[in-house]
Amino acid sequence: MSAKYYTHFVSQETDALTYDEYHGVVELNTRSQRIADEREIAQVLARSFDLEEDEIKVLQWQRLH
Repeated sequence: MSAKYYTHFVSQETDALTYDEYHGVVELNTRSQRIADEREIAQVLARSFDLEEDEIKVLQWQRLH
């Protein structure tokens, strides 16, 4: 079963002067429908967007019904 979330986050490489901003709906196809904390959200987003976890700052994360 999947769950949809609205997300808004920025990513910035270490020592970079600029950042990339992302927002939109993501769909997770996992057994666990609960994401516990911002670190876990950053891990999921990093895997999905081919980024490093420590480069991500989550601004908003909300489950859609």
